[in-house]
Amino acid sequence: METLTFKEYEKLLSGPMGDWYNGRWSYYGPVIELITELSIKNALELGPGKITMIKNCDVMVKPDDDFWGKPDKNVSKIIQHDATEKPWPIKDKEYDLFIALQVWEHLNSRQTKAFREVMRISKMAILSFPYNWNCPKDNANYPEHHMIDKELIGDWTLNIEPIKFLEIPRTSEKVSRGPRLIYLWKF
Repeated sequence: METLTFKEYEKLLSGPMGDWYNGRWSYYGPVIELITELSIKNALELGPGKITMIKNCDVMVKPDDDFWGKPDKNVSKIIQHDATEKPWPIKDKEYDLFIALQVWEHLNSRQTKAFREVMRISKMAILSFPYNWNCPKDNANYPEHHMIDKELIGDWTLNIEPIKFLEIPRTSEKVSRGPRLIYLWKF
């Protein structure tokens, strides 16, 4: 499968949301390395913003408008569905890989239900999380990012051990450029 390149990522930096994408290669790059190590034929990415990690993958996006946008190219199929609602309109083990980067914390206390759906519809999953960000009242950085730790991630993911785990260090002093955790599971 063909993945996002650094050159394509750099184009995002010069676009209207460039500041939002600034510093994200610090975890996009390692996720892309994980993807290239896997033997996959298809993938589903949840809430990818303007660009997906895997070209021509399927994406699942909220049915309503999303400020962060939706991919406008290099997508095979768009599934409009709220990930907090079960069941997802996807067959069992339909995908080799499920990807959700910096999305899980936005699932309104329904992360565990969504993770069960991930296990049902995919053979593997890569999720990334903000790690110990201190932003309880900072609306610009979303209170739902506040102090997510490994214990909470374990609760959200049924304490199923990942086969790989990466910790990405802070990329700047901005809260939104804080450390991130990346997990890879095989189900």
